[in-house]
Amino acid sequence: MDGARKTYHVLEKLYRERWGPEDGVGSIIISPTRELAGQLFDVLKAVGKHHNFSDGLLIGGCKDVDMEKERVNELNILICTPGRLLQHMDETPNFDCS
Repeated sequence: MDGARKTYHVLEKLYRERWGPEDGVGSIIISPTRELAGQLFDVLKAVGKHHNFSDGLLIGGCKDVDMEKERVNELNILICTPGRLLQHMDETPNFDCS
């Protein structure tokens, strides 16, 4: 099974959810590397473009952390690296991933 197909199987159940902007964070996918997180996000965007959920890629090395902090609570699916997730848990006001 190739990488894209494995990724699709991981994400497949998320497409069945009926999330809207008001629902906030519904799923967090933690990736060990930025590269894998980017690949997961690309597949999520490609397959999910006909669905009504919001998503975000939260990885280290991005300079626009303040913009992430403003939007992170409005996203339904987060794909992130462990370090960036911990940063948001520590620094983002009202970050709710419960």
